[in-house]
Amino acid sequence: MKRPFYATIILWLCVFVPAVAGDLNDDIRAVLNDKLLAKAQVGVRIVRLGDSAANSRVVYEHNSTLPLVPASNLKLVTTSAALDALGPDFKFGTLLAMKGQDLAVIGDGDPTLGDAELLRKLNWDTLTVFNAWAARLKDLKIPQAQNLLVDDSIFEQLFQHPNWPANQGDRRYMAGVAGLNLNANCIDVTVTSNGFGRLVSYTLNPPTAYVSIKNTCLHGDENAIVLSRVPGTNNIVLGGQARGSTQAPVSVNVEDPSMFAGTVLKETLTNAGITFTGNVVRDRTVRNQIASKDKNGWTIVAVHETPITVVLARANKDSMNLYAESIGKRLAAEVTRATGDWKGATAAMGAFMKKAGVSENQYQFDDCCGLSKQNNITADALTRVLVYDFFSRNRQTFFSSLAVAGVDGTLDDRFRGSDLRGRVFGKSGFVEGVSALSGYFKAKDDHWYAFSILINGIPAKSNSGIKPLHERIVAAVDSSVKR
Repeated sequence: MKRPFYATIILWLCVFVPAVAGDLNDDIRAVLNDKLLAKAQVGVRIVRLGDSAANSRVVYEHNSTLPLVPASNLKLVTTSAALDALGPDFKFGTLLAMKGQDLAVIGDGDPTLGDAELLRKLNWDTLTVFNAWAARLKDLKIPQAQNLLVDDSIFEQLFQHPNWPANQGDRRYMAGVAGLNLNANCIDVTVTSNGFGRLVSYTLNPPTAYVSIKNTCLHGDENAIVLSRVPGTNNIVLGGQARGSTQAPVSVNVEDPSMFAGTVLKETLTNAGITFTGNVVRDRTVRNQIASKDKNGWTIVAVHETPITVVLARANKDSMNLYAESIGKRLAAEVTRATGDWKGATAAMGAFMKKAGVSENQYQFDDCCGLSKQNNITADALTRVLVYDFFSRNRQTFFSSLAVAGVDGTLDDRFRGSDLRGRVFGKSGFVEGVSALSGYFKAKDDHWYAFSILINGIPAKSNSGIKPLHERIVAAVDSSVKR
């Protein structure tokens, strides 16, 4: 019997449109009408993922092609582009080499080197690798050297992006991006009380003479330690008040991260009994020399490698700006076979967007971490990136880099009181005036969804109130579908 036309339409809807319990449009509209969003621009796109990208369907969108500032949601593009081009087996490799009486450390842009916060999980500390190198030199019976050469030529020498906030230049999240990094290019300061009203004592991690400290911090009634660095110098001021001894350190970034790492390496080797007759000197020619057929007389003494998977996870789960920028510039160096810079990084990200099926009018990239407000992208573009990753050969690796709601990273305290905890995998984002959340969730209908929620123009100090609005949108979709 021939099926009536209206019956065919009903059958098509049942097959291709997810079952809806209630009006999803009304539920999300109620969120978008919240008073906190009265003057905001909001872009939303939610995609139900099928058995292929072609069979995935948009279930909701609002201003989805409006370019907006993404904040740290940009890291999803950077990490996706790097993973797609470099592959899941890529490793950063930092070299220690020797020629005549000179030692050289050749950076590969590895942001994990000596990262105390990360390495604590491995029972390593900031100097673990450097101490291992000292032991290696002693095993080779190398008791002295002349100069320690620092080659950071894998990246440009512009450490901080010109469009990053000018008044926050010494903050941890503004750490310079260098070809050789150490402890996320920061000095960590821990204070010890010497009694109420007296100056505190302090310890540095790593311990180094690369910086100077002016200490005016007192043990007082308030826990308000102020750590700052004089612009263009490594003169650090420890001020304010400490209520007592601190357990967690406070951090400030350093000027010229590569020379910081080189100085600490020389100090570590010296403390291990290796004598230097010369200085720490930047030499951006060693990497190319070692790449030549005869290595130009250089002998590689030690290699420290870090899998890209570790870097991806720190960039996305913990939203570390240095990590995202290092990934972007390392991608640029690999693609161009030249020094990695922001121009090459954003161009490589753009090439990936084209591969993911996103038109050029849907994005503009200025950096790799999202700190610059010159970045913009649409919710449509971000979900297309997520769909691409979901059906790529790198799906599991990419998923493993994302924060899990209620479990870890920047989403560890999100979706409180919701059974979506453990089912949302994504990336949060915040800069002044911007709040964003993008990623995936597995809904009650046992299907995966990709989503992007970008909000610009939020009131000052309102991000804590905006976050639940992101979560309500995701919950609305989850509640609208049947098991």
